[in-house]
Amino acid sequence: MSAPKPKIEGTCDGRFAAVKQAFIENFAEHDEIGASVAVYLDGEPVVDMWGGFRDAARQTPWAQDTLCASFSVSKAFVSVMGHMLIDRGLLDIDKPVAHYWPEFAQNDKADVLVRHIFEHRAALAYVDATLKPGDIYDWDTMTDALAKSARHPPFDKQPTYLNLTYGYLLGEVIRRIDGRTIGPFLREAIAKPLGVDFAFGLTDAQIARCAAIVPESPPQGATLPAPADMAALTKSMQGLAEGDGRFNLAGFRKSEIGAGSGHGTARGVAKFFACLAAGGRLDGVRLMKTETRDRAIAYTGESVDAIFGAHNKYASGFLLNNPPGAPMGPNSQAFGHPGAGGRIGFADPVSGLAFAYLPNLMYWGAGLGPRGTRLVEAAFASL
Repeated sequence: MSAPKPKIEGTCDGRFAAVKQAFIENFAEHDEIGASVAVYLDGEPVVDMWGGFRDAARQTPWAQDTLCASFSVSKAFVSVMGHMLIDRGLLDIDKPVAHYWPEFAQNDKADVLVRHIFEHRAALAYVDATLKPGDIYDWDTMTDALAKSARHPPFDKQPTYLNLTYGYLLGEVIRRIDGRTIGPFLREAIAKPLGVDFAFGLTDAQIARCAAIVPESPPQGATLPAPADMAALTKSMQGLAEGDGRFNLAGFRKSEIGAGSGHGTARGVAKFFACLAAGGRLDGVRLMKTETRDRAIAYTGESVDAIFGAHNKYASGFLLNNPPGAPMGPNSQAFGHPGAGGRIGFADPVSGLAFAYLPNLMYWGAGLGPRGTRLVEAAFASL
């Protein structure tokens, strides 16, 4: 029996027909299972498309409101929460983390600044505690473990990616100031006012809308580049449930892992970045002043990551345009965040374009992968 034919739905401005064509070809020629893609230009939606299936068996169609795990695209949302507090004068990026979170000063961390978290210079890509499967889903377990951990040399010598700890580090600073964890903060201060479908700590009703994450097998003979530090990488992943289906478990979806458990639609992610592309204000909703946005996206450094081995260019809580791994068009000022398995959300303040792509088929390799790259290229070719 032949596989069910995927249905492609949504809207696409005629100028961006190349994005629609690339999206259709991803299903027809590149094994896409289900996905959504969205593009905003100068604050207006020009592409809002979805299609395929929510499940590996290709039985449940992807709907307009299907939610998909964004993985590290999540970090951009937590970063904006931090910059909103900076914008309001409630958070000073140059003060020690322990000024807001006194317990964090343990193990000689009193001199770690808030800035070091935003810039991935905190040298806390993992905790010293031994975590059981599932521990990483619990806020108090993770923030207590981070407070008790020491920094990890040599990862304090250059920016070193805070894989699954970034959201807990910055999120606990946010909670100490604001009183809310990142789930309620996002819902009340960003998602509801701006009208974006993106959340941490999903409800049962939201879980019912989720696409299943499906691993992709590498082509025959293909191998991933070895990480720079396999032992540290393994430590950075401890605490997750085990097995290929771990990102489909309720524990993951209900967690507030600010570095990876955010779920949304491409439409919601693109509108969020459209607001940032416009300087922090869209449709009468202001997340931050333009000068705050400008400071947030300014270059802070780059490195070949001492754990993952990838070359990253950093701003304050965002990654900067850095093809081929995280291509965001032709302009160096573009900023955003890729996520594991070939998903991305970003804004280009030069062209006014904002883009998001969320697939459920995990790209097997590193970086955005060919399906996402073709969509990004088509979007900029349409300008």
